Amino acid sequence: MKKRIIILSLIIALIIPAAGCFEKTTVESLLEDAVAKLKKVESYEMNGKLDLDIQIESADFEMSIVGEAEASGEITDKEAHVQGDYTFSSMDEKQTGDFEMYLIEDKDEITAYTNTDGDWIKSSVDEDEDDFEEAQKMLEAVKLHKLVALLSDYSDDLTLAKKTEKVGKADAYVLEGKVSGEYITDFLKSLDVEEIKEDIDDMLAENDIDLEDYTVDIKLLIDKKSKLPVLLEMDLADAVTKAVEEYMNQLMGSLEGLDDYDYEEDDEEDAESTPTPTAAPEPEITVKTCSLEIEFSSFDDVKSIKVPEDVEDEAITSEEQEEAIEDTLEGILD
Repeated sequence: MKKRIIILSLIIALIIPAAGCFEKTTVESLLEDAVAKLKKVESYEMNGKLDLDIQIESADFEMSIVGEAEASGEITDKEAHVQGDYTFSSMDEKQTGDFEMYLIEDKDEITAYTNTDGDWIKSSVDEDEDDFEEAQKMLEAVKLHKLVALLSDYSDDLTLAKKTEKVGKADAYVLEGKVSGEYITDFLKSLDVEEIKEDIDDMLAENDIDLEDYTVDIKLLIDKKSKLPVLLEMDLADAVTKAVEEYMNQLMGSLEGLDDYDYEEDDEEDAESTPTPTAAPEPEITVKTCSLEIEFSSFDDVKSIKVPEDVEDEAITSEEQEEAIEDTLEGILD
């Protein structure tokens, strides 16, 4: 009898932990694991890429908007270093450039070093200043892994692919689907910067845009072993197409309204000869590409981020820059 009890106890002891190994993997469980893992991560590296190609055509004009941007960054809890380049063209104008930024939070001060035109500008915010809290929020804004955490609210719109995919050496689960366009505003508002919230609300209200009508194609790859996100892809073509269409239709409608004015005719014959303006045809919007790709890697490998000595030596303060601009203007006026 004792032998049977011992054997039965051993079998139960073996079955219980084994049962946990066969727990079903779901979208919800993967997102929960990914978010929990991200909260424990102290640093990571990322690479981002944005592609944009929009064509607008009407009877009167054609316009193309093409843009591309790439960025790489190192992120820790209190520091960030991001650099990249961009190309943007609209009609006959083309802009290209590169940018680099260091954000360092040190005890009671946040210091930013930015370079967009070849010159380093240094600006600091002390904890006693009104802008300190906003600077902290902007440091949080650089941490794009928030996009992954927010997907938990849209888990019902995602499905788990039957097959995994390779990202570098990682074998990754694939979560994909269409989520509401509100996902993007959720991210922007999660930055908790009051000015951004107000700008978003004003823009949506002014243009009568309801983001629930838009969709964003999402593809998230989560490392099968570590349960950390390794790649996030977003196709924004649908959302951008509808947003641009609504904006252009409202713009064309306002232009048509310019023809609606009161006037007096000298006689009925002149009134009859005046042609009635016809409504302009709606412009045709084609969004060939509007995609964002973010790759996460090197979790907890970045121990700290230091501003290079040559950057510290070259940097001028924002106040010095303003004074230099004022001196230049005064010289021109004189």
